[in-house]
Amino acid sequence: MSPSKALRLSLARTAEDLWDLALAASGIAQSEDPLETVIAALPDDGLITLLDGPEGAIGAAFFQFPVVSGLVEVQTIGKVSKLAPDPRRVTRTDAAMVAPLIDSTLERFDALMAETGGAPWAQGFRFGSMMESARLLSLALRATDFHVFRITLDLAAQREGEAMLIFPVIEDPLAGHAGQGTPAGHALEASVLQAPAELRAVLHRLTLPLSAVSALKPGDTVPIPRDALDQTVLEVGETSVKVRMRLGQMNGMRAVRLAMPGLAGAAAAGLLAPGGGADNRSWPDPPGDAGDPMSAMAPSEDAPMSEPLAPLPSLDEDQDFAPPQVDPDDLLGDLPDLGGLPGLGGDDADDPMSGDLPDLGDLGAMPMAALPDLD
Repeated sequence: MSPSKALRLSLARTAEDLWDLALAASGIAQSEDPLETVIAALPDDGLITLLDGPEGAIGAAFFQFPVVSGLVEVQTIGKVSKLAPDPRRVTRTDAAMVAPLIDSTLERFDALMAETGGAPWAQGFRFGSMMESARLLSLALRATDFHVFRITLDLAAQREGEAMLIFPVIEDPLAGHAGQGTPAGHALEASVLQAPAELRAVLHRLTLPLSAVSALKPGDTVPIPRDALDQTVLEVGETSVKVRMRLGQMNGMRAVRLAMPGLAGAAAAGLLAPGGGADNRSWPDPPGDAGDPMSAMAPSEDAPMSEPLAPLPSLDEDQDFAPPQVDPDDLLGDLPDLGGLPGLGGDDADDPMSGDLPDLGDLGAMPMAALPDLD
């Protein structure tokens, strides 16, 4: 049995067993393409997932959005709608609902291929995780060439779309074993370090009624507390990082300067990670409610700021943040008169420190030890 026929049978039987869905796979084309060709062939709309394989091999699967929406509909309303789906971004919920089709199909495919001994490079793969874009997929894939199945799927004669299954070309099956060649973890580390990380600096959050938001027009101002520039919060994904920063500019661009007053104390206490970074769990909570990192960002009723923000301060690296200069002579102010203290002058007769010293009498001769010869 050819891999294409095995894949066609596996898809149809899996959809029928899982959801009693009539799924037809037609026009299956198999090819071997380099990574650049694979990434360029992925449409913009659809679900992209990783496929975890044996010995750390990584493949991928793609389902066009009409197919994804049809699979979601058959699991939620029991049938595939005749209406065309409204375009939207796929979500991780979509990926979770498509995962059973992927896993069961690949499991059946493995069983059929094991009988004939064909396509060993496509066996042992299962659903891994969702990828946000084809560009991120290109960073996660390790191989340079891939076996690609391009499939046209028809869902109950109501919905049609494209799908792709992508398996890496492994020229040396022993290359993935530990102790031979470059460790697999290094390749993953390099891919992760090249992946983009989205950081958001949140100046301020404000709650307004829907009527006020709907009435906003160009030129309107939004009240922002004056201390918001010093209490900007950094966000990574859906997580707020408990550090404070100051919003400013550098080289003509928006910039933020991190302010972590507890970092020096953490280093002294031995709480820094071996690589030089700090353990986030040991950092002190920012000012405000320790349980709510956003509490310090609450609007200030005493000093609302409805006018536009003033020009941001510069955060150039060469700038010195010197404290204000203070005259040392002004630190103590005027000292009180000390003349009335005992023993510091005056004619107080009761002062035990005043008057003549008593006669010490004849102390006599005090013998001294002979000094050693220095010659």
